[in-house]
Amino acid sequence: MLQRDISAIQDKRQVLEQIINIAQTIESMQTSLESVLILGVPSRDLPEEALNLYSSISDNLRNLPVNKIKDYLRNLEAIIRKQLEKILHYSNSDLSSDDSVELLFISSDGSDQSPLQMLEDFKRTAQTAVSLRVLLRRRGVATEGSPLPVARKEIEHQITRLEWEEQKQRGKIRLKISEMKVDIERMIDNPAYPDGLKEILRGVSRNLENDLKNIDLGVKLSSLSFVTDADEITGIQDISTDAAEPEESGPAEQASLAESARLWLNTPWDVTWEEVRHKH
Repeated sequence: MLQRDISAIQDKRQVLEQIINIAQTIESMQTSLESVLILGVPSRDLPEEALNLYSSISDNLRNLPVNKIKDYLRNLEAIIRKQLEKILHYSNSDLSSDDSVELLFISSDGSDQSPLQMLEDFKRTAQTAVSLRVLLRRRGVATEGSPLPVARKEIEHQITRLEWEEQKQRGKIRLKISEMKVDIERMIDNPAYPDGLKEILRGVSRNLENDLKNIDLGVKLSSLSFVTDADEITGIQDISTDAAEPEESGPAEQASLAESARLWLNTPWDVTWEEVRHKH
């Protein structure tokens, strides 16, 4: 029964992972194109969110001489102009199509780099270029906007389209997390399962509820807890209830819930769940 219930959660988790991969790709493209737009304006017109990047600039970059920063910026801008057409191509793809999603993971130009990796590299490149312009402004060096190879309105249109696609994917994620939460609540209500396991599941259920709230608030998907929690649950499926010596564990803050469940289910029945969690 436990294996069946965990398998059901695992199936939903796999679907969720794919949807979240798509949504995170969309988020990445949005961030990239927004950075490109920022690069297209003079340094005196840089928006507040760009200026806030100064605090994240490494000391190595901050200590570079101005001429080195300018050279570095020119190189990055050249890369961005060269790759922007590809980014716009992928941002215009139908990411609700299975074929389009698969293409994100397969290289089409014979290189070892997948489109997904290329998109992530482009985002870092664009954000670094914006940071360098912010750094030059803080040094008192004015810079003009980088010339864009496509019309600004086209980029703005793609950003608007990506925002719509992201909301659509978030709706799918919300539905699947809600379904997973129902499955976990059903396991909690099952009288055949021990109280210690139910304590784990209640914690997971609370985290999933927080995930639903964060989705509604528009929080970045990378902050969602469901992947970690699903690992905790699905890691329990190989638990043996035969008596055995408990494995030694690290400090309390490093002991996972799944490991605690294994230890608890392999200790004598007079050892309580609280004792296991307190010890490990």
